[in-house]
Amino acid sequence: MKIFWFIPTHGDSRYLGSSRGARVNDFAYFKQIAIAADSLGYEGVLLPTGRSCEDSWIVAASLIDATRNLKFLVALRPGLVAPSQSARMAATLDRLSGGRLLVNLVTGGDPDELAGDGQFLGHAERYEQSAEFLSIWRELLAKSHTAEPLDYDGDHLSIKGGKVLYPPINKPYPPVFFGGSSGPAHDLTAEQVDTY
Repeated sequence: MKIFWFIPTHGDSRYLGSSRGARVNDFAYFKQIAIAADSLGYEGVLLPTGRSCEDSWIVAASLIDATRNLKFLVALRPGLVAPSQSARMAATLDRLSGGRLLVNLVTGGDPDELAGDGQFLGHAERYEQSAEFLSIWRELLAKSHTAEPLDYDGDHLSIKGGKVLYPPINKPYPPVFFGGSSGPAHDLTAEQVDTY
């Protein structure tokens, strides 16, 4: 069995959903949790995404040297960053961590938060966009091992001659995790996700 914990980049408290008894959101605490999880043999830690969180990619990168075996399950929300840039970020973090990157795909969330991030797609369209994003992301990383370019023309996303020049350690790409209960979520999972 593989056990994961999480880095509370949104703050931490003894009481779920309450600021009562809350700890300050700081790097020293993130590092303390990562070191403890690593030394106790946890498989990895989730780094969440959202406006109430510190940036998951930057926090994961900052914890690489503090850990030896701990994997980083970094949350990624399609639509906030281009799939090509996201693929380069993933390849870099995977290489710098010695192949310890896992990616948690997050298709949606609170409508107000989505609007605040410039995301106005409905539920079905977000899953369509996520499927296209993940197709591009996976293919770019798979092709990075041979330096082949990628052309992709979708309803929501398109690229021409896309490349990732420095491949990840994980082949063909870092494993993708996902959770969702709707029909579109199950379709996306069946087609493109490694762990549900």
